[in-house]
Amino acid sequence: MIQLPPHVVSYLQNEFLAQTQPFCFLIDENYRLLESWGESDWCGLSEIRPAADMRKHVPFLFGMSVGEVQKFDFVELPGRVIVTVHVIPDDGQCYVVLLDARQGHASTQSQQQSVNELRLMHTRQNKLIGRQRDLISELVEAKSELDHHRREAERISENKSRFIAMMSHEFRTPLASIINYAELAGEAGTSSNDVQKSIETISRSAKHLTSLIEAVLDDASLDAGQVELVEHDFSIVDLLNDMAAMMAPMAAEKGLSFATYLDPDLPKMIHADEVRLRQILINLLGNAVKYTHDGGVKLTTTYNVGRLVVTISDTGPGISIEDQERVFRAFERGSGQGETGAGLGLTITLRLVELMGGEVSLDSMPGEGCTVSVHVPVTACEDGPSAKVPILPTPSDDTIAAKPLSILICDDDEDMVALVEHYLHRSGYGLITSSDSSEA
Repeated sequence: MIQLPPHVVSYLQNEFLAQTQPFCFLIDENYRLLESWGESDWCGLSEIRPAADMRKHVPFLFGMSVGEVQKFDFVELPGRVIVTVHVIPDDGQCYVVLLDARQGHASTQSQQQSVNELRLMHTRQNKLIGRQRDLISELVEAKSELDHHRREAERISENKSRFIAMMSHEFRTPLASIINYAELAGEAGTSSNDVQKSIETISRSAKHLTSLIEAVLDDASLDAGQVELVEHDFSIVDLLNDMAAMMAPMAAEKGLSFATYLDPDLPKMIHADEVRLRQILINLLGNAVKYTHDGGVKLTTTYNVGRLVVTISDTGPGISIEDQERVFRAFERGSGQGETGAGLGLTITLRLVELMGGEVSLDSMPGEGCTVSVHVPVTACEDGPSAKVPILPTPSDDTIAAKPLSILICDDDEDMVALVEHYLHRSGYGLITSSDSSEA
């Protein structure tokens, strides 16, 4: 124990007694009051009398063992007075000392409240920090998305400008040819041979112009998501034979060989979109013939477990690695290709193949030709007639309608009306024409 000077001990005792206002009472083994000391008013025990059962006045005595020294902090009495309790046993009796703990309890409560407030502030701060992080992440993501849209808009704008510049040339050339040769054919004194050549040139230019327009419209339809697959059963062998019959003369005109190899296991009938598959093959075979000047083009078709693989190989100039990344983009062509075109053929081909659930691979090196493979999922069918809707035959020149029928033609293009009238009059039909749908 610390030894202090007597006057210091006396001072501390006085301070302690003044701050805690001790109240002490002595109880027997049955908790009955024997004697009390100190001021009892502050703790609400001024009404106690000798021999009183103290458990009724200080309930914390219920069940308490009074055989050993004990201390209890911040005990609340019935009058809501907070005390510190010291239990001191003495030869079968027990001293109970109550010390005023209201100030200490208030201080502790204040500290606890401060701690709770700090914890609450810390929790709110963490939430704010978390929300701030979320907002920063959202801002970063939004900025990234905006940057992506900006780059995409710039790319579209750049492609649009390139498209306009390219189309200005691509459209003007065949249009100029059509106009000039039409004027030549209409000039007086033009020989029949020159007129025939003019008509053939006009026809070629018009077909080229039509193919350009169709390519632009196809690309726009794919962009707008307006292209839907129409699947039916058809003969893949017939389709490939059609391709060979179409491309072989074009290759022969350029002095190129054209070969077709079909897998013996190729099913005769498959279920797929015949129109789109035909469009894909025409684009790829047309490119192969267009860009090949020596050698030939080969078409190989195989089938394996629900996948049709069509491979077109040529002995053309080939495509560099750099250009291979560009040729499938809209309005772009290889740097070494001098042929005309909108630069949409391979773009449309790739998007159609992907629409069918397939994929396109390209293998080429400069000077070593090019090989393009198309893999598309198809369903093999049992042999049978094609399920496609039959196309009505075009009437021959001498076909005359069995009965005089009248047909209404509604078109605001006078030239188109005149052309339709020409063909229908030859077939013996009566015609009613109108340039306005409300009149019709």
